[in-house]
Amino acid sequence: MADLTLYADSSWQSPWVFHVMVTLEELKLRYKLEALLGKVPCLAHGDVWLTESSAISEYLAETFTPPQHPRIMPFAVEERARARQVMSWLRTALMALRDERPTSSVFQRPVAKALSEKARADAAELVRVSEQLLPPNAQFLFGTWSVADADLALMLMRLVANSDAVPQRIADYAMAQWSRASIRKFLAFIPTTQ
Repeated sequence: MADLTLYADSSWQSPWVFHVMVTLEELKLRYKLEALLGKVPCLAHGDVWLTESSAISEYLAETFTPPQHPRIMPFAVEERARARQVMSWLRTALMALRDERPTSSVFQRPVAKALSEKARADAAELVRVSEQLLPPNAQFLFGTWSVADADLALMLMRLVANSDAVPQRIADYAMAQWSRASIRKFLAFIPTTQ
């Protein structure tokens, strides 16, 4: 049994905690979950302590490998590189969209305010890139599920959950990811709003 502890924020608003918990669930690993008031996510695996969601998921992917555990990154080296590129882009771009459609608007309370011009430009860029990355009728970015699908779905849900315009096939992709057991488990921890 793996000695894993995920330290999460008690408000369940961190997209990075989301990323790591989905990774742990997809790998079907047993772990303890603790609330932390410091930098999250933080993963403890025995004597190894890591922060930064992408470093944590890379570590888990390389430590808990197939065939004993499901694959969370694409098999082909080119697709793994593209998955890392997509995840990095989602973490470092689209800031106006993030500001106006925070994760709290996905996980708890939608925002009724219309998007600003800059946020609309970010939304258009997100949709454009998503349409290029996702072939028609594709369920996943790279043929089989990867943690990049969870990250892209979360960013798309910033639009879908707030009733912003999204092409139907892109909204369907995001909602299909949202129905995965690993994501449903994360969502079950989110406190309900009054």
